[in-house]
Amino acid sequence: MKQFGWILAVLAALGVLLAVPIMARRTPGPDCTNRVVIMRGPHGAPVECVCIGGTLSTCFAPGP
Repeated sequence: MKQFGWILAVLAALGVLLAVPIMARRTPGPDCTNRVVIMRGPHGAPVECVCIGGTLSTCFAPGP
């Protein structure tokens, strides 16, 4: 039982160490003060994003 506890502790520590770089890479979302926000997408192209209730809802390529 003691060995099982150590294994769980090591796995939890590895999980935290792997999660830190992933969380650090996140970029802040757009300022959703307006209903439609235009920003740069992951590949540098502009995208239009729709905000509902101050929260980013969806993004899509601009155009008709």
